[in-house]
Amino acid sequence: MLLQPLAREMVEAVSGLVEGRTINLMDTKGIIVASSDPARVGSFHQGAMEAVRTGKMVNITKEQVPDYSGAREGCNMPLRVNGAIIGVVGIRGDPPEIQALAHLLEVYAAKYFQLEAMASPRLAEGELRGRVLRALLAPTDRAMADAKLLMDSLGLRLGFPLLVMVFSDRAGAAQSDRQEQLLNFLSAQGWLRPERELWGTVDDRLVLLCACADHSAAALYHKDAGQANILADYRLCIGDICRTEWDIAAAYQQAAALESISSRALSDLRDPATRCDYLLYSAAIQDADFLERLYAGLRDAFREGELPLLLQTAECYYRHGRSVTQAASELFIHKNTLQYRVRRLLEILELGRCGPFQEEFLVRLLLEHHKRKQSRQALE
Repeated sequence: MLLQPLAREMVEAVSGLVEGRTINLMDTKGIIVASSDPARVGSFHQGAMEAVRTGKMVNITKEQVPDYSGAREGCNMPLRVNGAIIGVVGIRGDPPEIQALAHLLEVYAAKYFQLEAMASPRLAEGELRGRVLRALLAPTDRAMADAKLLMDSLGLRLGFPLLVMVFSDRAGAAQSDRQEQLLNFLSAQGWLRPERELWGTVDDRLVLLCACADHSAAALYHKDAGQANILADYRLCIGDICRTEWDIAAAYQQAAALESISSRALSDLRDPATRCDYLLYSAAIQDADFLERLYAGLRDAFREGELPLLLQTAECYYRHGRSVTQAASELFIHKNTLQYRVRRLLEILELGRCGPFQEEFLVRLLLEHHKRKQSRQALE
């Protein structure tokens, strides 16, 4: 979406709806490209950059203005078209007083650019491709029928078997110019063939459906290493092989789950180690009630702050293949201390009747359960 050519028209069209308040339209770099206060055009707006980075509304009070370079008090909303952030729209005023106007402006601006996109043949094709992707990721009989009709109109024939590849920004940022650079890079490598592949933005992730026989993700990362290292900003997670359109939604959910399981730059569910991590993650979800009972017993048995330390020790111990020497070295503790911590954990869990494999399996499930609890607490 070319924001700037339409920005002034949008500002002029909407200015009468917001009681004469100043309206700004910023690009994904935080630069004001249009404003009802012409003197501000071309200046930087840090609040807009924060809205692009987080994908959320940024409210700035009069007291907070010094903390945001180039900003005034007001509300700044990410401007999304087809699920992708193309800029930020802002309105000046005291945030509590202008919330209703801010939401009205946000809806109007999004609809304005949506209609402009549909009026442009090139952007209309992008909208159609986005509709195909959304239908495939939420499959029903009706959605699949619509997807096939749209693919026929686009001349798109997905190459099965295919892979669902999810590129996510390592910093957790919303779509920005960097993603545009990523698309250009993938296109230059022959990964974005309009007649064979489908791509779009979903939940601020770049999702790519491509024929698995035609491309190698590992080779892509290797090839990029000697160039501009564009992929350094992104993690790539890949789900199971899809044989039909009906497999795509599940593969996307798998790829999205891998983001929370592994911190590796490339996580491919076809890789045995990644598959094991995913199976542990899935089992921990399915047996969450049982694991929570074990976890509660551990929480009652140890002092506050002691349980995370013991779990960290166990994680390191099993990650190093039960090597006391390697785990103790990484944690900077004595080998006897490591063995004592692991033994205390196992004693409370009462795993004496379990063999080594069962023991490790249950502890690894508890570790997955602990990680999920920590993630949920961080979001609260």
